[in-house]
Amino acid sequence: MIMFLEQSNILDTWSFTAGEWNRFVAIEKRIKREDNIYFGIGILVLCTPGLMILRSTSFLTALLFSAPLALLIPWLRMKFSNPHLKDASKESIIEIYHEHLTINSKKIDLYGKKKWLKDMKIIETNDNFKLLEFTVEWKTRNGNTNDETRIPIPKGKELKALELIEFYREY
Repeated sequence: MIMFLEQSNILDTWSFTAGEWNRFVAIEKRIKREDNIYFGIGILVLCTPGLMILRSTSFLTALLFSAPLALLIPWLRMKFSNPHLKDASKESIIEIYHEHLTINSKKIDLYGKKKWLKDMKIIETNDNFKLLEFTVEWKTRNGNTNDETRIPIPKGKELKALELIEFYREY
């Protein structure tokens, strides 16, 4: 019965060959790596003078403390936040439901008790590849936090992607 209810909420199913999926994974990892490089640079640039001013440390001490953080935090973000970004040796499947996505059997919530879908948009990469980006936001004690999940749009499904954007605007 639960499986039947889960299937009734499905909006669409997109499948990709191993080659198409691996191309997407390479593009997505490149985008995430670039974001993490900027994040690490931001940690280094803000943490070093912040330690020097707030803790009265020398430049070298502040740099020695902030450099490992600037390397470790982006690496951990990349390692743990993308379990669905793995190369495939067979067909990959994305199922889009009302309140979540399933990417190769990995569930990504779009809505929940404290989560909601903030924005959706279509992104075109330099490689002439179209991605559907979901921005999910949730409350923390320090304010709102958000995370982006991008999925490839199969050829011939661009209109369906626009319909999904419109559906979630009204949902």
